[in-house]
Amino acid sequence: MYPVTLGFEEAERRMAALTRHGHHAEALITSVFTFEKTLRRALRYCAVQRGFTSRQSKVLFDRLGFDKLKELWPVFAPGGQALAAYVGGAYWQHVPAAVTMRNKLVHGERVYPLPECRERTGQVLAALRVFQQRLVEDIGFDGWSRLPVRIKPALPWLGPGA
Repeated sequence: MYPVTLGFEEAERRMAALTRHGHHAEALITSVFTFEKTLRRALRYCAVQRGFTSRQSKVLFDRLGFDKLKELWPVFAPGGQALAAYVGGAYWQHVPAAVTMRNKLVHGERVYPLPECRERTGQVLAALRVFQQRLVEDIGFDGWSRLPVRIKPALPWLGPGA
């Protein structure tokens, strides 16, 4: 929702402003999209670090939704942990429900009470902060910095004739 050039802190401030002004549904949508964007960029970073080109990492992840990104996380992540374990169960437990709420809100399938949206927004932001902190500690990437560029693949071909 917010461009990476703004930085995570500014995105956080804008989501807080949405909440402060009573736009709880918009804040929920934005917080889930921000988590998804951070996850996508972290996966792209990990793929490039593992030898994929920047273009390949873009093709791999740019059109995937939250559930597919979550499914691919252990393949590329350091340590191969599931995303729920990586973020921590106490924080993660609220994220899937928030993703479902976001999807239903965006597609006009359901309207949720604003206090519930406000509560979920806070939970998603808490999980996002933990996720971002773990990324910085484990891989040295916060999800919002400039992605590294790799033009030539560093993956060997292991098929017949190799």
